[in-house]
Amino acid sequence: MKSITYWHRNLMVLWMGAFMSEGAISLIVPILPLFLKSLGNYTPSQLSLLSGSIFAVTFLIKAVVSPLWGKLSDRVGHKPMLLRAAGGLSFCCFMIAIAPNVWLIILARAIQGIFSGYINNAESMIATEAPKEHKGWALGTLATGDTAGLLCGPIIGGALATFVGFRGTFFIAALLMLAVFDLSWKLVTETFEPVPASEKMGIRDTLSAQPHIKLLLLIFVLTLIVQATNNAVNPILSLYLDDLLPSAPHLPLISGIVAALPGIATVLSAGYLGRLGDMHGQRKLLIGGLALGTLIYIPQIFVTNIWGLGSLRFITGLSIAALLPALQAILTQNTQPAALGRIFSYNQTFQALGNVCGAMISAGIASAFGYVQVFTAVCVMEALGLLLAWRLKC
Repeated sequence: MKSITYWHRNLMVLWMGAFMSEGAISLIVPILPLFLKSLGNYTPSQLSLLSGSIFAVTFLIKAVVSPLWGKLSDRVGHKPMLLRAAGGLSFCCFMIAIAPNVWLIILARAIQGIFSGYINNAESMIATEAPKEHKGWALGTLATGDTAGLLCGPIIGGALATFVGFRGTFFIAALLMLAVFDLSWKLVTETFEPVPASEKMGIRDTLSAQPHIKLLLLIFVLTLIVQATNNAVNPILSLYLDDLLPSAPHLPLISGIVAALPGIATVLSAGYLGRLGDMHGQRKLLIGGLALGTLIYIPQIFVTNIWGLGSLRFITGLSIAALLPALQAILTQNTQPAALGRIFSYNQTFQALGNVCGAMISAGIASAFGYVQVFTAVCVMEALGLLLAWRLKC
């Protein structure tokens, strides 16, 4: 067994990589819809559809290629996948920075989908290395790096867009991902033993070899739903705030702060919730997170001021902090170690599909019924996830 020092060291390095990677990604999230608005004379309906499409295309491509990267990670290890993801995202941010029109942005976001996966490979590496009794804590701790970047990124992105403009912000994101590449190349260590060719299996054989295949399939579906709820609000949040605060000065900064509030709550609570899951069971933690998510989205349908919305978005972060780490811990506990890379890649596909569904549901509903009804749709999805989580037997 690997020593605790070994996996603790990798956890610290990957925490920093996850923080910087998610920070680079999330700093462009609140300003990207506003950047689109500056590129043409679009109606609110067109902006909703374009914003949803630009978010969805990344995750759609990611859903297609994730199993291929999963197979490759079983052959070459997780570290090359970390380098591939960091370098690819840096290139895509540079493309967006120089884009003269929305079509090049869509192309850049599609390429980003091909090269994405830094966080997922970091999670898979830690899930493989951490002792069973510490997996929930380790994944929860890694999630704080992810969500700390999610917290800082929108605020920094909004501030940078205010002072250096949209394009300057995208250039800075590209440089940040180059730093992640360098950090991962020099400091991440991996003792990797490739899966022998005789033991490699296809998707059907991999799943059928697992002792709890029905549970894994249900986890995949729950991952899709959870990720859809997490991502549905992002494409329309800045546009919604533009309606809520017409002609507000420093709108990019305000959007960044509101977008960051769930991340603040997640950072403050993820480690504690991970320990609760280790002590009392990940299923209970998952059910509690979904119940809170269902309840907290109801008042978001009716709120009409920035302070109320901000407070409710903060509480939403407590739900988010519980969900994906609990699902990943359950997945790890019920997967054979030799197949963990492939199973995590399948789960990554469902995460990507959830992001696609969330972005497109958001775009379609906002275009047809207005921004507020997006919160109604998310509430319904949270309730559906709660019903499915109740059926888990683990």
